[in-house]
Amino acid sequence: MVPHKAVGSTEEQLRNYPIGLEVKCTIGGVPKDVNINKAAPRIDYISNVTWQAHHQEVNELFGITFDYIRTPSGYKPVISATFYSDELCVSDWGDISGTEGRNTKVCGMKASGKTKMGAGWFAILSDTPIYWQKYSYLFKIVAK
Repeated sequence: MVPHKAVGSTEEQLRNYPIGLEVKCTIGGVPKDVNINKAAPRIDYISNVTWQAHHQEVNELFGITFDYIRTPSGYKPVISATFYSDELCVSDWGDISGTEGRNTKVCGMKASGKTKMGAGWFAILSDTPIYWQKYSYLFKIVAK
Protein backbone atom coordinates (compact mmCIF):
# COMPACT_ATOMS: atom_id res chain seq x y z
CA MET A 1 0.00 0.00 0.00
CA VAL A 2 1.43 3.31 -1.08
CA PRO A 3 0.01 6.82 -1.30
CA HIS A 4 -2.02 7.72 -4.36
CA LYS A 5 0.85 9.89 -5.62
CA ALA A 6 2.73 6.64 -6.40
CA VAL A 7 0.43 5.96 -9.37
CA GLY A 8 2.58 5.62 -12.46
CA SER A 9 5.68 4.48 -10.56
CA THR A 10 7.71 1.65 -12.03
CA GLU A 11 8.01 -1.72 -10.30
CA GLU A 12 11.56 -0.83 -9.28
CA GLN A 13 10.40 2.49 -7.77
CA LEU A 14 7.57 0.78 -5.90
CA ARG A 15 9.94 -1.86 -4.48
CA ASN A 16 11.83 0.83 -2.61
CA TYR A 17 9.11 3.43 -2.27
CA PRO A 18 9.89 5.59 0.80
CA ILE A 19 6.31 5.56 2.12
CA GLY A 20 3.99 2.59 2.26
CA LEU A 21 3.41 -0.87 3.60
CA GLU A 22 3.71 -4.29 1.95
CA VAL A 23 0.58 -6.36 2.56
CA LYS A 24 0.34 -10.10 1.88
CA CYS A 25 -2.48 -12.52 2.53
CA THR A 26 -2.53 -16.31 2.84
CA ILE A 27 -4.91 -19.03 3.90
CA GLY A 28 -2.01 -21.27 4.94
CA GLY A 29 -0.71 -24.56 3.67
CA VAL A 30 -2.83 -27.70 3.65
CA PRO A 31 -1.26 -31.13 3.02
CA LYS A 32 -1.80 -32.37 -0.56
CA ASP A 33 -3.63 -35.51 0.54
CA VAL A 34 -6.39 -33.52 2.29
CA ASN A 35 -9.55 -33.06 0.22
CA ILE A 36 -11.42 -29.91 1.25
CA ASN A 37 -14.52 -28.53 -0.43
CA LYS A 38 -14.25 -25.13 -2.06
CA ALA A 39 -14.89 -22.33 0.46
CA ALA A 40 -14.86 -24.72 3.44
CA PRO A 41 -13.00 -23.91 6.69
CA ARG A 42 -9.34 -24.93 6.55
CA ILE A 43 -8.09 -24.15 10.04
CA ASP A 44 -8.23 -27.79 11.17
CA TYR A 45 -5.99 -28.83 8.26
CA ILE A 46 -3.45 -26.01 8.04
CA SER A 47 0.06 -27.37 8.59
CA ASN A 48 2.00 -24.14 8.01
CA VAL A 49 1.57 -20.48 7.25
CA THR A 50 3.88 -18.61 4.97
CA TRP A 51 3.68 -15.42 3.00
CA GLN A 52 5.20 -14.99 -0.44
CA ALA A 53 6.73 -11.92 -2.03
CA HIS A 54 7.85 -11.03 -5.52
CA HIS A 55 11.23 -9.86 -4.24
CA GLN A 56 13.46 -10.50 -1.21
CA GLU A 57 13.75 -6.86 -0.17
CA VAL A 58 10.48 -6.89 1.80
CA ASN A 59 11.57 -5.67 5.24
CA GLU A 60 8.23 -4.44 6.58
CA LEU A 61 5.17 -6.63 6.20
CA PHE A 62 1.55 -6.58 7.27
CA GLY A 63 0.59 -10.26 6.99
CA ILE A 64 -3.02 -11.39 6.92
CA THR A 65 -4.44 -14.89 7.21
CA PHE A 66 -7.98 -15.79 6.27
CA ASP A 67 -10.34 -18.73 6.45
CA TYR A 68 -13.87 -19.54 5.37
CA ILE A 69 -16.41 -18.99 8.15
CA ARG A 70 -20.03 -20.15 8.22
CA THR A 71 -22.46 -17.26 7.90
CA PRO A 72 -26.28 -17.33 7.49
CA SER A 73 -25.78 -17.11 3.71
CA GLY A 74 -23.06 -19.78 3.48
CA TYR A 75 -19.29 -19.86 3.95
CA LYS A 76 -17.51 -16.54 3.43
CA PRO A 77 -13.82 -15.58 3.58
CA VAL A 78 -12.97 -13.76 6.82
CA ILE A 79 -9.67 -12.40 8.12
CA SER A 80 -8.61 -14.86 10.82
CA ALA A 81 -5.43 -13.15 12.04
CA THR A 82 -3.09 -10.24 11.40
CA PHE A 83 0.66 -10.03 11.93
CA TYR A 84 3.27 -7.33 11.42
CA SER A 85 7.04 -7.03 11.38
CA ASP A 86 9.37 -4.22 10.40
CA GLU A 87 12.44 -6.35 11.11
CA LEU A 88 12.48 -8.61 8.05
CA CYS A 89 15.62 -8.84 5.93
CA VAL A 90 16.70 -10.51 2.68
CA SER A 91 17.78 -13.66 4.55
CA ASP A 92 14.19 -14.11 5.86
CA TRP A 93 13.11 -14.92 2.29
CA GLY A 94 13.86 -18.01 0.20
CA ASP A 95 15.20 -18.05 -3.33
CA ILE A 96 13.05 -16.57 -6.06
CA SER A 97 11.31 -19.35 -7.98
CA GLY A 98 9.49 -19.34 -11.29
CA THR A 99 12.12 -17.24 -13.01
CA GLU A 100 11.54 -18.81 -16.42
CA GLY A 101 8.54 -18.84 -18.72
CA ARG A 102 5.18 -17.41 -17.70
CA ASN A 103 5.42 -18.36 -14.02
CA THR A 104 4.98 -15.70 -11.37
CA LYS A 105 8.30 -14.97 -9.70
CA VAL A 106 7.93 -15.41 -5.94
CA CYS A 107 9.95 -16.25 -2.87
CA GLY A 108 8.55 -17.82 0.27
CA MET A 109 9.18 -16.66 3.79
CA LYS A 110 11.70 -18.72 5.76
CA ALA A 111 11.29 -19.82 9.40
CA SER A 112 13.27 -16.78 10.59
CA GLY A 113 10.72 -14.45 8.98
CA LYS A 114 7.80 -16.45 10.37
CA THR A 115 9.28 -16.09 13.86
CA LYS A 116 9.43 -12.32 13.40
CA MET A 117 5.87 -12.21 12.09
CA GLY A 118 4.61 -14.39 14.95
CA ALA A 119 6.20 -12.03 17.47
CA GLY A 120 4.24 -9.21 15.85
CA TRP A 121 0.76 -10.74 15.95
CA PHE A 122 -1.91 -8.26 16.96
CA ALA A 123 -5.29 -9.77 16.12
CA ILE A 124 -6.57 -13.34 16.01
CA LEU A 125 -10.19 -14.32 15.42
CA SER A 126 -11.60 -14.89 18.89
CA ASP A 127 -15.06 -16.35 18.42
CA THR A 128 -13.60 -19.86 18.46
CA PRO A 129 -10.41 -20.93 20.25
CA ILE A 130 -9.13 -23.07 17.35
CA TYR A 131 -7.58 -20.02 15.63
CA TRP A 132 -5.60 -19.01 18.70
CA GLN A 133 -4.54 -22.64 19.26
CA LYS A 134 -3.42 -23.17 15.65
CA TYR A 135 -1.59 -19.87 15.19
CA SER A 136 0.07 -19.93 18.60
CA TYR A 137 1.34 -23.43 17.79
CA LEU A 138 2.52 -22.60 14.26
CA PHE A 139 4.16 -19.30 15.21
CA LYS A 140 5.18 -20.28 18.77
CA ILE A 141 3.50 -17.16 20.13
CA VAL A 142 2.40 -16.40 23.64
CA ALA A 143 -0.43 -14.18 24.83
CA LYS A 144 0.38 -10.49 25.22
